[in-house]
Amino acid sequence: MEKMSRKLIELIADRFKLLASPTRIEILQHICDGERTVGELVELTGHKQANVSKQLGLLDRAGLVRRRVEGNHVYYTVADASLPQLCEIMRESLKMHRDELLTTLEE
Repeated sequence: MEKMSRKLIELIADRFKLLASPTRIEILQHICDGERTVGELVELTGHKQANVSKQLGLLDRAGLVRRRVEGNHVYYTVADASLPQLCEIMRESLKMHRDELLTTLEE
């Protein structure tokens, strides 16, 4: 791994903190498939509208999602193409270590 500056390390840590929310990952999962409105995301996730809007606002301010207004609707989509790849890398990592994780959980 290439050595990173302290500032870059802090920026990466901040990005991971932002992604440390299961609700945000769930929202991102749904908008990776295409544009979604807040109402659609509420229906898909079962979370309250206020919470979905709050999480989208945080993701938007961080530049992770893009919003598009059409009439009375706001459509959200992933703005950073690396996010689905990052989630897939983590999913594969968890699958590779599944047996180890199961053993740990059983103890």
